[in-house]
Amino acid sequence: MQKLKGSCLCGKVAFEVVNAFAKLFLCSCDQCRQITGSAFASNLFVAVDGFDWLRGADEIVTYQVPGRDISKSFCRVCGSGVPYSSGDGSKMIVPAGAVRGEPDVADKIRIFAAELPSWASNLEQIDAHEGFPP
Repeated sequence: MQKLKGSCLCGKVAFEVVNAFAKLFLCSCDQCRQITGSAFASNLFVAVDGFDWLRGADEIVTYQVPGRDISKSFCRVCGSGVPYSSGDGSKMIVPAGAVRGEPDVADKIRIFAAELPSWASNLEQIDAHEGFPP
C-alpha cells in the first residue's frame, strides 16, 4: 500500500502514514480556530497501525484544552502542528498540511460549520493568485 511522508516545518519531526485516510474533518469550532489561527483545522484520521514516526517524537509537545476533548501537538522547535493519537488511541489525527503528497480520503466532512466566522465565508469567490499579488 502507498505511504505518504510528512513533517513539521523545520524537519525535526517526521512521519510516514498509509495513504488510506478514513476521514478529513474541516473543523470551524472556536477552539480549532484558536489552535490553528485559521478559519478551520484540517485533520486527517487514520488507523494507528498505519502510522510510523520516522524521527523526532521526543521533540513533540502536546497541549490539552482543559475540560475539553481537544488537543494540539506541535514541534517544540518550529511550532508546526504534528500528528497525535485520538483519545482512545485507535487513530492518529494528522494535520493535513503536514502531509506531503495527495491524501486518499474516504470521507470529507465540515464540522461546527455554524461557528465559521463571516470573514471566512465564500472563500472560493475571493481573487486567487499563484503567489503574492502584483
